[in-house]
Amino acid sequence: MKALITGIDGFAGSFLAELLLNNDIVVAGTNLPGISLANIEHIKNSLSLFEANLLDQKRLAQVIKTFCPDMVFHLAGASSVKESFAHPAKFFDINVVGSLNLLEAIKNLSPQARVLLVTSGEIYGESLSANKVTNEESPIVPKSPYATSKAALDMLGRIYAETYQLKIVIARPFSHIGPRQSAVFFVPTIAKQIARIMRGKSAPEIHLGNLMVYRDFTDVRDVVEAYYLLLQKGQIGLAYNICSGKTYLLKDIVEKMIALSDKKIDVKLDPARVRSSDLVNMSISNSKIKKEIGWTPKFEIRDSLRETLDYWMNKIDK
Repeated sequence: MKALITGIDGFAGSFLAELLLNNDIVVAGTNLPGISLANIEHIKNSLSLFEANLLDQKRLAQVIKTFCPDMVFHLAGASSVKESFAHPAKFFDINVVGSLNLLEAIKNLSPQARVLLVTSGEIYGESLSANKVTNEESPIVPKSPYATSKAALDMLGRIYAETYQLKIVIARPFSHIGPRQSAVFFVPTIAKQIARIMRGKSAPEIHLGNLMVYRDFTDVRDVVEAYYLLLQKGQIGLAYNICSGKTYLLKDIVEKMIALSDKKIDVKLDPARVRSSDLVNMSISNSKIKKEIGWTPKFEIRDSLRETLDYWMNKIDK
């Protein structure tokens, strides 16, 4: 079996590549020219890598034709909610037009492949704060350009499954955490700041946005296992939430991470980090993926936080 991962050099892509290799699958991936391959440096010699931009139709077609994948995991895309407000056109180009280019290449050159489209739990938007449990049947009411672009991809997936009989399954992951994640996201930005304090490179204070917000966090290794299982067992044309089913107040996450440091650290509000569209509360169901696919998250939040902090300590030491 051969699997292609778009964005293989990214946070989730690197862990997914490891998982597939451990299951004796031949793995290839796409990466943008000039982007660091640090996340896959330890497995790079076991992979086939193709430099490719989602907006380059001819190059994507060449990759699909050359590798002939049995499975495609589409993880590549623009992912910062905050940045999407500053550059909405960029997010639509990459996440919608770029993904459409990939679907066309698969339709024309590898229609037998099973395809996992990774969208986002952010697409539910207002539904997440409606004081109801959010499941796959909840209304899609996105609150950011990023979420809107992912909602469009979600819908495209269903159209291509129904109209062209492509074997597409849709994943809707919520916040996932762990080593290798970019510091633009919440948990690694805490970890990076604490690691700098622990190494004596910063004053004992961290700067964050609104902490009176709830989030559902899942370890990235649980998330990529869900991706793998969904591509094997998921129903074509259907979407599945990937989440822990537990919500955490961001303030509590910060306190847990500070406790791991054994340091007295002050927390300062940084207005530049406050998101105007932040959801105050949420309750999300993962019962569908548990029941139909047999997936259950295994990693405890404390272990995920500790390993993220250790990762940033190691980066600073190097």
